[in-house]
Amino acid sequence: MHNSPKICVVVPVKNRPDLLRACLRSVVNQQIQTDSYEILVCDDGSTVDLSPVIEEFQAGPPSVSIVYQTPKGPAAARNMGFRSRNAEIFVCVDSDVVCEPGFLCSLVSALREHDDWVAAEATVLPTGEAGLLFDAPSSHGGTYPSGASAYRAEALRRVGGFDEAFPLAACEDAELAARLLQLGHYGHVPEAIVYHPTRRVALKTYWRWRLIWKYLMILAKRYGFLAFPGHPAGPLPRLRVALAALVTLPAGRFKKGLGHMADHGYEGVVACLYALFDVLCGACALPLILLGRVPPRLNYLKSEEEFILNPSDWKHKGDTSRVKP
Repeated sequence: MHNSPKICVVVPVKNRPDLLRACLRSVVNQQIQTDSYEILVCDDGSTVDLSPVIEEFQAGPPSVSIVYQTPKGPAAARNMGFRSRNAEIFVCVDSDVVCEPGFLCSLVSALREHDDWVAAEATVLPTGEAGLLFDAPSSHGGTYPSGASAYRAEALRRVGGFDEAFPLAACEDAELAARLLQLGHYGHVPEAIVYHPTRRVALKTYWRWRLIWKYLMILAKRYGFLAFPGHPAGPLPRLRVALAALVTLPAGRFKKGLGHMADHGYEGVVACLYALFDVLCGACALPLILLGRVPPRLNYLKSEEEFILNPSDWKHKGDTSRVKP
């Protein structure tokens, strides 16, 4: 296996060479000893040749390299990176974020200072146009973003890496966090900051988002929480997710749209229309929510995938979960 520095920054990517270039530029210019870490770009079946971007950073240090797979999603791409290197700490950075110069040092230092931490999350700030018609991830702790977190390699091995049954860039980070929290603390490092660009939402965005309800249902059934650890789904998790899809989330978005009508008429009206369309999207997701299968959890960091955890192995206690020894 590749002889690696103790820290490996894993960057999953599919196409988007310009965003990747900006991301890598920020990761190579970190306030940390350059030979103490390497950067591994994990190409998830890009149809665009990304090698010219990688070549721009070949002078190093830090070392920048790339590995490839057929399209399987960002969770599988990150696992490919974990299997490819012998690092002690893996730092996951999405290809569309830009890191502050102190990002890497802050995360790694926090893990080294706190023996009970198995992972550490950064602060994610949206950048670009704001408003109800624009969307970007935002995190100030407690959402465990896979695009801006550091993990102890041993903890990743024990929980089996990211669950590749979550092929979208959604919910796979909360699923991993649910398992890591059984081993120790998942800390937040406020001074470790990344910026994520906002993107305009449209009807097709909401239609695509409907697919996420399937994975929210799996989280609720497996671990007993809604969206993130600490938010209990209650005794009827499928019905709780269905209620969120049909009522809670669309109603919240509709209320926001109404509140913006006075000062931002057009934006408020469009947001209300999107919220109504969101009800239809939730209805279309109901078969998956109410009848969808909850797959067993596999270990993706072993040479051969094997079952390591079934849903029946978890004991739900309120909004937390404990795995049997």
